[in-house]
Amino acid sequence: MAILTPARRSAWEEDGWFVAEGVLSADQLAGARRALDHLFPTPAEMDAARGAKDAGESEDESTARWRDWDAAWPEFPYRSRTLNAITLHDDLLDLAEDLVGPHVRLYLSLVTAKYANQPSGFNTLLHVDYPNHTVVAPTPDYRQLELFVYLGDVTPTNGATRFVSRRLTAEVPVGRHTLDVTEYAHLYREPGDASAPAGSVVAYRPDVYHRSVDFTEPGQSRFMLHAAFRPAGAEWAGYQAWPFKGYQMAWHDFVANQSTPRQLVALGFPPPGHPYWTPETLAGVENRYPGLDLTPWRSP
Repeated sequence: MAILTPARRSAWEEDGWFVAEGVLSADQLAGARRALDHLFPTPAEMDAARGAKDAGESEDESTARWRDWDAAWPEFPYRSRTLNAITLHDDLLDLAEDLVGPHVRLYLSLVTAKYANQPSGFNTLLHVDYPNHTVVAPTPDYRQLELFVYLGDVTPTNGATRFVSRRLTAEVPVGRHTLDVTEYAHLYREPGDASAPAGSVVAYRPDVYHRSVDFTEPGQSRFMLHAAFRPAGAEWAGYQAWPFKGYQMAWHDFVANQSTPRQLVALGFPPPGHPYWTPETLAGVENRYPGLDLTPWRSP
């Protein structure tokens, strides 16, 4: 499906963010939920563990590790083929190319879980993401795209993120990456509710102010996949480094058995026709990833 409509492009240009519903299929959502069952505790398990902790009992590691907003969240490549496929889905790559440019690189993919009474820390303040997505300052000439991919319904009840239109923050100095609650109280009152059903995608720019919202109602949770893209030449932008994953079996399985040439180029593989590709390098990559079909690189 084509995610970028004229109305969403206008929202991207003027507000810096938009919501697109119905991006993931029912089968993709079902596969993602099966993966989540292996990655995270259920809301009931988290609530029970919280009750035990409040009663003075020790909390099991399987739940305690997910109470921190800055937990060691699962990262791409995942053991779940569904989560891998969602991360580099053709529709998301199309969207990235439409908004960022014709040659894009994936530089972030992780899955997060939010539960009742899990504090968001300073993320409840209005902030922008670019300080840890680029080593310089944002510019419209080299845009970056961040995505929330909703793996379950997201509403104000389970912590829908609040966004502020760039039309309202144009005069905020670029170095002010976090906004004071008192000085910018009028912006904290902006609704900017990113609620949407499972299968939706929220697209936003790293220079858009937004904030997390905590919740306390038992039984509530929020699961989503985060992905981010940059132009191929913008080496000053990044978050995760895929070569660091090179020893992981999940990485080898993805490259050799799950990927398409387009996906591999988005991860940093030299494209077909690049001078890197010689008979020697083709043989080396084939040896490193048995099963990978290098035909597109042999005959660009």
